[in-house]
Amino acid sequence: MVLIIGALVRFAGVSGWRPAPAPASDDATAGSTGAPTMHVAAVGDIHREGVSPVAAATAAEAAKADFILGLGDYQYEDGAMWKYSAYFDDDWGPNVPKMYPVFAAKHDRGWTDADPLKYFNGGGPHGYRSPVTLKPYTPYSFDRGSWHFIALPDTCARTRGCRIDQITAWLQEDLAIHRNPCTIAFWHEAYFTSIGRHPPEMTIKPWVELLVANHVDVVLQAHNHFYERFAPQNAAREADPDGPQAFVVGTGGKRLHKLRHRAPNSETRDDGTYGVLQLTLREGSYDWEFVAVEGETYTDRGSMSCR
Repeated sequence: MVLIIGALVRFAGVSGWRPAPAPASDDATAGSTGAPTMHVAAVGDIHREGVSPVAAATAAEAAKADFILGLGDYQYEDGAMWKYSAYFDDDWGPNVPKMYPVFAAKHDRGWTDADPLKYFNGGGPHGYRSPVTLKPYTPYSFDRGSWHFIALPDTCARTRGCRIDQITAWLQEDLAIHRNPCTIAFWHEAYFTSIGRHPPEMTIKPWVELLVANHVDVVLQAHNHFYERFAPQNAAREADPDGPQAFVVGTGGKRLHKLRHRAPNSETRDDGTYGVLQLTLREGSYDWEFVAVEGETYTDRGSMSCR
């Protein structure tokens, strides 16, 4: 049985939470080394206001994973609780108990009265609860098997009551403590991205520099509503085999954005397909596959060793 090890870290008024112990999914299978193979889904920019067959389809695909990394902007346009209850909950609600979310102020503006927090912490109409207890602008991390996961609140860069340097200090400590052979970091507004509707988010460069210096393997982002995969690169966006492999997965159901400018090191991108990134995590390596909703043909798949 694989356990999530729980611990609380506090510094300079910012709290970083690690979830309490919980068993890995029974669906996890043993790899060739005897370590569990985990199946993880990742996606953001999910539900428009109203019925959304696309969001229902991405929810069904994400449900196949052992757990889900939520990449922000879950319920448009403002994350109000009544919209979560009326729309998001119908399709994605059953996924929330195994969802590790990050938040961004762009379309989670219910932050001001904590509606997204209420929903993900168990305030939804069916009492769903995320595996992690959330507070505003809170980074957290957790382990599953040999993998380490870091959720970063990039909304800190765009609001009062939070400082990037405090999160940077927390991240530096977290990376020093957790020397796992494989690590995934995830947030909402993309640092590594081609330009669609949004340019790269530059304020979080200190985080990216730390992730690169500590040989983090995978970066997951959203915000631009398309799919993109990058070759490993450093914080200067230069090709670097020791840098992380970055993905943009803003394909959860909200209207897609047209690509306008291709970024360096972008290996594949698609702005016409909804879907979910599925990761198969093994001891020392991983597979990725972008799984499109039914009726679409674009896909992207491959394998990579951890650094």
